[in-house]
This record gives sequence, structure tokens and C-alpha cells, in this order.
Amino acid sequence: MDKLIDIKSLSILVVDDEPEITSLFKEYLNELGCKVYTALNAETAQKIFTERPIGLVLLDINLPRVSGLKLLESFKHHNPDVIVIMVSAIQDIDMVVKCIHMGAYDYLVKPIFDLTQLQIRIQRALSEKQTKLENLTLRKELAHQEGIPEIRSHSVAMKKVLEKIHTVAQYDTTILLSGESGTGKEVAARTVHNISHRSSNSFIAVNCGSIPNSLMESTLFGHERGAFTDATKRKIGLFEESNYGTIFLDEITETTPEFQIRLLRVLESNYIRRVGGSPEIKLDLRIIAATNQDINRMVEEGTFREDLYYRLNVFHITLPPLRERREDIPVIADYHLHRLIKIMGKEKVRLSTAVLELFNQFEWKGNIRELINVIENALISCRGYEITLKDLPDYLQMETRERTFLAMNKNYTQTKENFERQYFSNLLQNMNGNISKAAKTAGLTRQHFHLKIKKLGIKQ
Repeated sequence: MDKLIDIKSLSILVVDDEPEITSLFKEYLNELGCKVYTALNAETAQKIFTERPIGLVLLDINLPRVSGLKLLESFKHHNPDVIVIMVSAIQDIDMVVKCIHMGAYDYLVKPIFDLTQLQIRIQRALSEKQTKLENLTLRKELAHQEGIPEIRSHSVAMKKVLEKIHTVAQYDTTILLSGESGTGKEVAARTVHNISHRSSNSFIAVNCGSIPNSLMESTLFGHERGAFTDATKRKIGLFEESNYGTIFLDEITETTPEFQIRLLRVLESNYIRRVGGSPEIKLDLRIIAATNQDINRMVEEGTFREDLYYRLNVFHITLPPLRERREDIPVIADYHLHRLIKIMGKEKVRLSTAVLELFNQFEWKGNIRELINVIENALISCRGYEITLKDLPDYLQMETRERTFLAMNKNYTQTKENFERQYFSNLLQNMNGNISKAAKTAGLTRQHFHLKIKKLGIKQ
């Protein structure tokens, strides 16, 4: 038997054009401790729904002027989490299926002689919703434990990006992400999904540039048996698999004009048709697209459809390259270092001061992806408790030698200052920030040591 959930203080909207029904439901539900609002038509119902924190709706299908189905669609669009139970005198299995498909939780047939059935259905709906929320919380905890990358930032540039992500996540708006390769566009898309109301459903990432043009439509839209030579059975496409969730179309600018036309229709109508199929399939999903190309220039040159661009670019987020958010490099490096240590089963190590200084100065043309690869490479090479310059890939060691050569050709004062800065930074780190010990090791008084690190701009 289902566990009964207390429905006291639940805000319920009863929508029915029969005053006797609304009065009966209201009286019964008030006795159970619910806050009940009633509406005899769609207009009143819409006004109440938008102005009040409604948690559950009892909705009649046959309303004057605007049907209950239209109202259901409107309610779910405004608040996807609201529970809607349809009520009708018509017992029609096709109508039941249609209501459930549109997002209704349940379907009751009038007249309802035993109102306790109403209470049981409401309690069951709340119980299932609570279970879903608990499962969602558990999924997020497991995802965190399994090390799914997160957006880590101290920079102003990325804080603005995070603000945009949190703002748009609550809506079903189509998003276009742009930025250089490796800047974290898929992580941003996953973050949008994970904090949205769709987070309990699928997130499917598609690299459009890696799918052959001949397979693109079949992969995304699916196909029916016999649609082409190798189509021996029906295949569900990634759009259908993403239904009620989020689909992330990376490298969207790599798609063909033919595919762009079909994608435009999906965005305009929310319907797809499998290759070789005739029935249209309604979808309810969020589309996030991404590109590392100059999409505006491509539109101007005619290599990307202008109408599709405007459909995708409803909400635009640009991910800055790593070289423009250098203050984030230490926190990103530290996060992925510990994540990779756990995955690889390595002993705990740290990044040396010299390595961090190089990381902060390097251009990172491959952005975060390149930084992660370098750290993983260094972890494999490292044999001690600290990753040093000799553990880094050859091309970064070459970078170090070039910087050393350039430093040797600078004037004496600048070279000396650079040496002192690195010396005192390493000394402080080795002494865990203990000024007295560091000063004694350096052969300086505590006061002299303080003045030295202050002059060099070294933070304690």
C-alpha cells in the first residue's frame, strides 16, 4: 500500500464549470486542511495560477471557450513541477493517454461518489513527487562523488557566466554557447541541466562534428524499419531519447544545410519525424547548442543559416578562454588534480610553486582541456609527493627553458628580483607560512623578512 503523505497546507486549484463540483471539492479538501481556490472558467483559473503558489490542480477537461487540455499545457509550461489531475465525465482511454502524455499525473472520471479516492490520488501524487526529489538529490550526490567536473571560479568573467547560467536554467529557453575549444561548454550545458527542473531526466551530449553527414539525420531523428538499405529495424533517435530532458548539440556549425533546415523545424514546432516515417512525434526538451567558430561571420558568409542562428541564439553565453581568467587557474588545477588522484588511485601530491607559476604564465591554447591533460600526464610521471617542472610534458619544459633563457638576458636588477620572488615564495611554502622559521632559514631578522616579501608582493 502507498505511504500516505500529509496534504495539510497544500494549495489546490479546482477548475470546473459546474459550481456544485467546485463547492463539493472545496468543502471536502478544506476539511483536510488544504488551501483551496476555485475557478469556473479558464480565464479565472489562469489568473489564480499565476498569482498564487499552486501545488496541485484538479482540472476539468470540458471547459467553455478554452479546453482543459489547453489549460493543462499552459500550466505545465508556466510551472513544470505542478501536479495536475484531470477530471472528466468522459471515460475515453485515448483521452487518458493524451492527458498523461501532456504532463497530467492522473485522470479521474466523474461522478466521484467516494471523495476519499480524491484524497488517496492526491497523496499518491505527492508521494511520487517526493520520491523523485529524493532520487534527484541522491543522483546529484553520486554525481559529485564520481567526480563530474564542476565550474570552479574566482574570476569576474566566470562569475558573470555563472550568473547567466543560474538565471536561464529555470526556463526552457534555447541556449547558444560559444567559446574556444576546451573552455568548458559541455560542463556549462550540464550545469544548466543539473539545476533545471529537467535534471531528473536525460542529458545527452552530441558532437555534431564527429557524426558523418550521411548518418546525422538517422542519429538525431531516428528511422523506421526499411527507411534505407541497412535499416533492418526501427531506431529511436537522440532527440526522442532526450525527451523531457536536455540535448546538447556541440559543434553545431559543422552540420549540413539540409540538417539545419530540419533542426529549424524542430525548434519552431517541437515535432520530429523519423527518417522513413510519416507520424509526427511531439517533443518536450531543451536544446543547447555550442560552437567554437565565429558563428556571426559564418551567417554573414552564408555558411550557416541565419534563421536557425536566431532560433538558437535566444540566450547567448560566451565562455572566456583560460588566459582571460588566470586567477581561476590555481583553483581549477587543484580541483582536477584531486579528482584525477582519486580516479587514478594515486597517492596525494601537490603542485610545486614553480609549476603553478608556469601554469599562471602559460597561454593554454587548449584551455581547460589542455590543463587537465597536462595534470594527468604529470601525475603519471610524478614519483614523489610534489609535481615539479621535470614531471610536465616536454613542450612545457621547453617553455620553462625559454623563459629561463629570456630571464638570463634581462638586466641584473630584474633577474635578481625574479629570483628573490621565487626563492622567498618557495621558502614560505616549505615552512607552511611560518614567518619566524622562514626568516631564520634565510638568515634574516623577522622584520627584514617581512619587508622583503612586502616589497616583492608576496602574499602570506
